[in-house]
Amino acid sequence: KTRLELLVSVIEKAHEDPEFRDSVLADAKAAIGREFGVAFREGVNIVVHENELDTVHLPLPAKPMVLDEGQLSQVSGGECSCGPPEHCGGPPD
Repeated sequence: KTRLELLVSVIEKAHEDPEFRDSVLADAKAAIGREFGVAFREGVNIVVHENELDTVHLPLPAKPMVLDEGQLSQVSGGECSCGPPEHCGGPPD
């Protein structure tokens, strides 16, 4: 399932099954894992909360990572991280 498909499944299940709703609110990672057979990687946290009619929740995405010139050059193919360019077949200066 895609992330969106999983989200829809969790919401549908929570609407249909009060026990699942309670368990996903208490420990979302464990409840989703049990119910849908999803194994989350170590360090992933899932926070679920109920919306209220008079409260709007606005999730902010994580701040984008900023690369310095050296890092940008490495990921763009400008440099080899294991040695000088000729080491990986690049042209010598």
